[in-house]
Amino acid sequence: MYFVLLCIHLLSAVCFVGYVFFDACIYPLAYKSVDRQECDEVKRAYSKGGAMIFGLLFGVLLFSGVALLSYYDIASVFSLGSAFSLFFVIKMALLLLMFALTAYSVFVVYALKRADPFKKKSHLIALVLCVGIIICAKAMQSFSF
Repeated sequence: MYFVLLCIHLLSAVCFVGYVFFDACIYPLAYKSVDRQECDEVKRAYSKGGAMIFGLLFGVLLFSGVALLSYYDIASVFSLGSAFSLFFVIKMALLLLMFALTAYSVFVVYALKRADPFKKKSHLIALVLCVGIIICAKAMQSFSF
């Protein structure tokens, strides 16, 4: 079961990071060659369904990550006594930061009806955090043996 959960976790991470990468790095290139209004319409169209898929992927990532964590001794994971646990704690801190920034942005835009506090850079910030999370995950794997 561990291997199945690991595959689910990895596949959902690839899709999640791919979506963020597209939105942060690839899509802005379209603004250089296509009319801004047309680009905004396309982005609005894929963002409606994309938000649901994005949320689902995030949920699958969290669920599979918690399920994978159940295979480890929880006390030793949080003890910071090993490189594995140190990278795990850093990974969780980056994840919590991403979640907090997302929640703050959604609150400002939808509850306070103000402009995006990150000025359309939220996916670029998320991409940087994702890269940090991936590096921590690979480091955890390297130090788990």
